[in-house]
Amino acid sequence: MKLTRTVTALACIFAAVPAFAQEGPLQIYSAYPDEHMKALVDGFAEQYPDVEVQISVQPGEQLISTVELELRAGRPQADVIGLNQASIASLQAAHSAFSAYEPAGLEGVRTEVLDESGTSVPACVNLYLIQYNTNAISEADAPTDWAGLLDPRWKDQLALADPASSQSVHSFLWFITEHLADEGDDYGWGYFERLAENAPRLERSHGTIRDMTASGERPIAVQLLANGQTSANRGDPTSLVWPSEGSPGEISSFAMFEQSDNQEAAQAWLDYVVSPEAQAIMPDALGCAPVRNDVDYTFPDGTAVSDVTIVPVDADFIANEREAQVEAFDQAFGR
Repeated sequence: MKLTRTVTALACIFAAVPAFAQEGPLQIYSAYPDEHMKALVDGFAEQYPDVEVQISVQPGEQLISTVELELRAGRPQADVIGLNQASIASLQAAHSAFSAYEPAGLEGVRTEVLDESGTSVPACVNLYLIQYNTNAISEADAPTDWAGLLDPRWKDQLALADPASSQSVHSFLWFITEHLADEGDDYGWGYFERLAENAPRLERSHGTIRDMTASGERPIAVQLLANGQTSANRGDPTSLVWPSEGSPGEISSFAMFEQSDNQEAAQAWLDYVVSPEAQAIMPDALGCAPVRNDVDYTFPDGTAVSDVTIVPVDADFIANEREAQVEAFDQAFGR
């Protein structure tokens, strides 16, 4: 099944060191926007110039549906997939679709982000935060915590990803409804019932939300670091808030399909993803924090990693409770 959006501009033909036989292009299915993937593909090209790469991009939930249809038909059309760790784990549990692989250089990756099964290879840590338009909202007026988004002054001002179409936002749902559930009435599913009163705009992708925040159409948003980084790189009139309750950390990952015709090329991609070279450009590529201990990183607003409370998400819960969480969200929003 062909994805609805193919990033042909990223298809590159290279000649490799090391060289190896390739059965057609290395096909990568990605939930990461093409603007985020380009830097990775360009960097990969320098190390593996023999490998032709084709990237096909689709929003996370749509990509999961596409892959499930292909797996049920017995023939996935890609060699590698880029999704969050929880989504890859869910697909693996249902379909045993991916091959475990230990990339060269994995020993330099932070142990807390590793997939114990070896199925997915971590690329970077993507965090949830609050993004706001600095032309519309002053730093003094911006909320300092997640509960602050419940203030009625944000009615018709807020944007949020729809869990029916976004795989990433399930990390935020888990954080509010499970991790913070015992922290008072402002959290749990009551949070989303109250948030619904502010009529947030529900969108399919965080990239769309980023652009709406930058333009001022929806000047405040629940956003991913990757898009905050992109806004900073573009010079958008936006800034970030690191909420006092902490930020759920989603692991952006890649995995190799077991039925891949390009196993060596797929392995080369996974080797590259965890390399110091790829990790150094990860903020400008996928837009999130590197996973290696030997790569320095400061958040786009100048905040140091040590000043941010990062809460690792429960990938197993997210993988197992995805449908139930969507139903609960729909009920909270009365739809």
